[in-house]
Amino acid sequence: MKKIVLMYFLFVLATTAWAQDRIVTGKVSSSEDGSTLPGVNVVLKGTTNGTVTDSDGNYKLSVPSAGGSLVFSFIGLATQEVVIGERNVIDIGLSMDVKQLSEIVVTGTGVATDRRKLAIAVESVTADKLPSTPNASIDQALVGKIAGAQINSVSGSPGAAVSIQLRGINTLSGGSSPLIMMDGIQVGSTNLSQLDLSNVERIEVVQGAAAATIYGAQGANGVIQIFTKKGKAGSMKIDFSARVSSDELLNNGDLHQPIHHSFQTNASGNIVDNLGAELVQIQAGIWPKVTWENGPTAKNDKNYQNNTKYYDHVKQLFSSAKTTNFNLSLSGGKEKSDYAITISKLQQESIVQGQLDRLNFSTNVGFEVAKNLTIRSVNQVVYSDNTTNPFSSGGAFISAGMYTWPFADFSQKDADGNTVYKFGGAGTNSSNPLYAKQFQTFSNKTLDVIQNINVHYAINKIFELDYKAGVNYQESGFSRNTQNQTQTSSYLFNSSYYTTTPVGQFAKAHTTQYNLNSLISGTAKVDFERDLKVNFPIVSTTLVSFDWRKSQFNRNYEIYTGLPVYLPYDQVLGSQASSNFATEYEDKYITFGYLVNQHFDYKDVAGISGGFRTDYASTFGGADSKPFTFPRGDAYVNLAKMGFWNSLSATLPEFKLRAAYGEAGIQPVAYTNDLATTGALVGPMPNHFKRNTLLDVGNAGGTYFGVASIAGNPNMQVERTKEFEYGLDLGFAPVKSGPWLNFVNANLSIWTRSSIGVVWPRSVAASTGASAIWDNHVGLKSDGVQLSLTADIYTGANFNWDLTTNFGHTWTVVESTSDGKEIPLTYGSAATYTLRPGQAVGTVYGYKALTDINQKDAAGNFYLTGTTTAPTAANYTLVDGRVVEIATKAVKFTGDKYSLGNTTPQFNMTFVNSFTFKDYLSFSFQIDWVAGAKVYNQTKEWMYSEGLHKDYDKPVTIAGETGAFTAYYKSFYDAAESNGTKDYFLEDASYARLRNLSIGFDFARFFKMQKIQKLQLVLSGRNLATITNYSGFDPEANQNTASGGSQSATPQNAIQRGLDFWSFPNFRSYQVGLNLSF
Repeated sequence: MKKIVLMYFLFVLATTAWAQDRIVTGKVSSSEDGSTLPGVNVVLKGTTNGTVTDSDGNYKLSVPSAGGSLVFSFIGLATQEVVIGERNVIDIGLSMDVKQLSEIVVTGTGVATDRRKLAIAVESVTADKLPSTPNASIDQALVGKIAGAQINSVSGSPGAAVSIQLRGINTLSGGSSPLIMMDGIQVGSTNLSQLDLSNVERIEVVQGAAAATIYGAQGANGVIQIFTKKGKAGSMKIDFSARVSSDELLNNGDLHQPIHHSFQTNASGNIVDNLGAELVQIQAGIWPKVTWENGPTAKNDKNYQNNTKYYDHVKQLFSSAKTTNFNLSLSGGKEKSDYAITISKLQQESIVQGQLDRLNFSTNVGFEVAKNLTIRSVNQVVYSDNTTNPFSSGGAFISAGMYTWPFADFSQKDADGNTVYKFGGAGTNSSNPLYAKQFQTFSNKTLDVIQNINVHYAINKIFELDYKAGVNYQESGFSRNTQNQTQTSSYLFNSSYYTTTPVGQFAKAHTTQYNLNSLISGTAKVDFERDLKVNFPIVSTTLVSFDWRKSQFNRNYEIYTGLPVYLPYDQVLGSQASSNFATEYEDKYITFGYLVNQHFDYKDVAGISGGFRTDYASTFGGADSKPFTFPRGDAYVNLAKMGFWNSLSATLPEFKLRAAYGEAGIQPVAYTNDLATTGALVGPMPNHFKRNTLLDVGNAGGTYFGVASIAGNPNMQVERTKEFEYGLDLGFAPVKSGPWLNFVNANLSIWTRSSIGVVWPRSVAASTGASAIWDNHVGLKSDGVQLSLTADIYTGANFNWDLTTNFGHTWTVVESTSDGKEIPLTYGSAATYTLRPGQAVGTVYGYKALTDINQKDAAGNFYLTGTTTAPTAANYTLVDGRVVEIATKAVKFTGDKYSLGNTTPQFNMTFVNSFTFKDYLSFSFQIDWVAGAKVYNQTKEWMYSEGLHKDYDKPVTIAGETGAFTAYYKSFYDAAESNGTKDYFLEDASYARLRNLSIGFDFARFFKMQKIQKLQLVLSGRNLATITNYSGFDPEANQNTASGGSQSATPQNAIQRGLDFWSFPNFRSYQVGLNLSF
């Protein structure tokens, strides 16, 4: 028997040796860039016979003498099967598994999830879909890319924040900014605009509470998560890019001062001073007072001549600017490790003053330190210096430039060679913005550090543990340096000086802030068929996690006043100042919570999940610090995966219905105005101490430890949002053959939301010692629709055309206040906003121009007489549909205020078209359409007050008499209430904008270069064309990212939207770029 068994084994071995009588060798590389790939699995199909490629991508494998196939596989790459045939050498290139990558999302789920099994809306944008904006900003690149989101570039100042509102308005005091995350960890101190765009692999966005419950009291405003680039197995890859752009002012409304004037003149037509003498400068740049005629007979039709000249202040204020951007990236890896290193350098000049210099250094390194145990470190360090005064909206420069009569020359110098500050009689303001550029400089040096550590351990095929720890630290030093001006001609003539003192001042602010985040989670994924051997196709995924966060903000001020004359800044010491002040501010909070979520999938047909997040925080919970729990649940069913759908599957391969409910919160917070001076220095500061009544520390040099005007509330609760979301994901193949319309994908979401306990000061009796108390005072209700559609318009052998369309509509209404009263909002010299139950947030209230002489007020009195006596019709006429008093040429308005309109757009859409020819020529463009938006043009209203707007040149006909009547235009400012909010200045700000246009040619692929993978020249433009009826500089520019107000200095203000009050316009850019890879 033993001999028989031995002979059997010898026979098997001999047979095996005879069958495997040859060796196949080869090299595996990346089809994307040609780099070799180590660690690729090479297996003889149908057997366990296999190997892996070495560090150079080479492999060697014994195979049968005839037949057989090799299967090449690697994580993240598309698996390929190759028939061996008679070959002994098989080289192959593996490409990225685009389908696999695009279908896996993490944000909003907590675990990697196939998009086809999602019951919530998660938007995803890969790096190749993000445009290379001139300022290399992630937030600018996201404009128009997220369906349903309102992401607007509201300022063209370098470093300025983009306004982001993902789904309606959830909070009033805390701002609309979403939670920003990078590789799973919160980025709470660094602005999104500071992060390196070239280091982005993809961005995922969840917009509502239905998807953001897992983030608890941080998630109600939605989440934007950035995933940075990783290296991949293979030899080192080097990517380099260089871009330079020319930037110029966007002046869509052709805003300028009137070409003509109505000043008092002599017989020769020359302007005279208020004493009747021909106007002559008193000294360089300084004019005597003039008489601006604005009575009923005055017309703005005289030319500047002889003793005066018209100067275009827009051209003198704004200039062309240059932006340069350089990026270098090194990446690679082996079977069990990878690395990516990126360095970026940005220099962006302002079209007004100063520039932004930014340097980013990023690393992403991962190791498998033991079987199934991986460690990844992600780091980004950002150093920037912004000399544009990043904490100002730019309004001071623009208002000075536009609020001075145009016979003043900004470029004129005095006898000492200095720019003149005050022009004397050249207007009420008569200030020269170029003087400020000479005598005041800014610097804001900032260091940002973001460090993430991720440890992941796969215990077995079911259980996994994951730990993430991150710190985001920022330190900034801001200085505003103002020279001593006591010896300038302007000061010696009329004691005029710029800023708060003539004797010179150093105003400094040092800010440090950090966010700590620690997250540990465990998952259990059980496939009933595979793991439990149960004949039931259910997959269960359980997620349990604990999340801890700490935030701290510190700022101190040093203000040195009284500096030496004519001494350069770098030679002046604080000790040389005659006086100094200092103050300090601190804010901090801690929050932690745990999450439990259970998910079940039945094949790829249907799924359901449910769970909750419970949070504790130092900012809410009442006197006994109770936690708050946020529940969630969702479900989906994919009809296209059911048997009855087989007849439709060729045309409709996907038809998924989904629904979700979730709750999320926002930490109670308000923003306090700058403490440095009576005017803001470095912007608002967070205040999370709403549960405690704190002494008002006042301003530097002012009163300290005053009684707080708003009392704290020990029973403060978290701001809570409840949301229902319903959706449809549709895959449609309208044309089964040929190159046209092979596939269309559509994702529709309809949502409705209630925000409960929104924090705002509630009025209290004066006897309490305060005027108001912080309270969960307001209820809001929002709803909206979002749609994303992608289509393969044409797919040919050499030519491809893809289309992406995004649509969004959102609307937020004040549902209630705790005392039933409306909340008037007071903003300095700005339009009137009011929170009134039943009215939409963003509603502007003010006076309406009369359209009929017989209009009456609520008491039944005629507006024109103030009594029940009817006005005399012969005394009035209609001009452009408005009632005008013939004798005074003045437009007549109501005496009481009405709802004038809302600044929220009806909808916003984006159309992105991408074309490729072969593999070397690409062309794309993006058009953004914002419809139904309104902007209150406060800039125009102020310019109307002094005859400084171009409209004064336009003639009107009043009772048969035609002329550019100054009284007519000035009445829009003066009527009812000087500078009062009027319907005339609430303008339609709808626009369609050619946001991006790009054409690229890859010389490396065209000439089939062997050593160079990419040598691409890219010509691009941004904001190249705009169609709008808005009369200001830019319909997109407004001040909701830098607002003030009586109650809050909230950044990303949700209330004061659509206000153009000397807003800094965007710019048009023409860019040349070079991309090199090898």
